[in-house]
Amino acid sequence: MLSIITCSIDQTKLSLLKKSLTETTSLLYELIVIDNSKNKYNISQAYNLGAAQSKYDFLCFVHEDIIFKNKDWDRNFIHHLSNKKISLIGILGNIIKTRTPSGVYSNIQYTNRINQIQKLKDGTTVSYYDNPNEEDISEVAVLDGMLLGTTKSHWEKISFDEKIDGFHAYDIDFSLAMAQLGKVGVVYDILLEHCSFGSQTKEWASNQIIVTNKWKKFLPIQKGEADTRTLKIREKDDLIQFTIRLLNLRYKRNVSFKYSILVILKYPFHRINLFIIKQLLIQSFK
Repeated sequence: MLSIITCSIDQTKLSLLKKSLTETTSLLYELIVIDNSKNKYNISQAYNLGAAQSKYDFLCFVHEDIIFKNKDWDRNFIHHLSNKKISLIGILGNIIKTRTPSGVYSNIQYTNRINQIQKLKDGTTVSYYDNPNEEDISEVAVLDGMLLGTTKSHWEKISFDEKIDGFHAYDIDFSLAMAQLGKVGVVYDILLEHCSFGSQTKEWASNQIIVTNKWKKFLPIQKGEADTRTLKIREKDDLIQFTIRLLNLRYKRNVSFKYSILVILKYPFHRINLFIIKQLLIQSFK
């Protein structure tokens, strides 16, 4: 009934995922593992390859560094996707996607929707739960890729964009694409533990720019109770945070300069401008 697809580079992590599936599922499933130990595929290629091999109607794309925690989550998974109005589900999302390149999780906490356990570097865990309206499913603009669920018929209409290279921003792109077919939502009855942290590398920045430019005619997107004030707050925070990341990453000078000037012009009295000007000066002499 359920095809679970993962892109694997680590046998230890894969073994933990397999063990958690055995302990928590109650329905018939197949696990399709795309071996990427030789870095042959980007994640979109791996997921499309796995989906093409699948034999069941419900597709669950998961990172290999997760552990499922609640029994019968697979029944909940199928229940949500049996609703014809729903095209894509996940466990971490955001009700806003701004015009600025940005990830899913935001510093503006009340725009996040999430039910997840995060394993920390010291081995301890912390639980995140943001569901202010106590919904069964919260409609969001974008989802994080640690878990993405859809049907095979939806995937056959819109697959992962293999032009997005590497392993970043494919989830935002897929969310925005799947929203053309139905509702994209965060569900709260599938609990997993994420055993590593995402990285914000130069590839991350490049892919966020690519995806934002691809969908710029549709942005910004607001779902749920997001209002104009909340959107403005997010636009400001996303622009400042993305600019800081570009400067810290020593990203391409012309791109860093472009976003830096945008921050300075839009928010001339913001204290972050001192940091931005200092970094621009430092990098201009290197």
